[in-house]
Amino acid sequence: MKSLFLLTLSLFMLSCQATAPTVESIKKPDGWQLAFKHDREGNPIAGSKEDLIQAIRSGYSVRIGWGWEREVEGELLHLEHMATPLYLSIIKDEVVSAIIDAHPLLESYLDEQKQTFSEAGNYWQCIMTSQGTFNARVYHRGTGELLKDWPQRHILSWFVEYPTHPAPETPMPFYQI
Repeated sequence: MKSLFLLTLSLFMLSCQATAPTVESIKKPDGWQLAFKHDREGNPIAGSKEDLIQAIRSGYSVRIGWGWEREVEGELLHLEHMATPLYLSIIKDEVVSAIIDAHPLLESYLDEQKQTFSEAGNYWQCIMTSQGTFNARVYHRGTGELLKDWPQRHILSWFVEYPTHPAPETPMPFYQI
């Protein structure tokens, strides 16, 4: 009888254990959260590229942050940027590509006293990917002529604005019915 009681109790306890939550079932905090951060080669540092892709498929807003640290004229400088993509793509279900809206170049990105538009008025635009690529281009304001093609690699932080009431189910890719 004691064995039967222990067996029944063990089965009951096993049946009460919760199963591990899936990525889709975990409730994200409301508001802007870091969804994915990668190094210059696209290797994950934090978050999940799959979470970023699911958020895009759910129609959530995305922002991208990047920056650098380097020594300039004996001074260690830090520069950080944040932008809202104009256009997002999911390539082969695994790479996110984002186009940043064009904007006028500044007189200086490092001198806080020169945060004005440059006299020439040229502008730049870039495409960045979850693989760490960052292709910036500088164009002449009047003619639209390409003045500089500036491919580079960056650590990118991809932020998602999670709503109070998330999408009820995992969204399908846009190409599926």
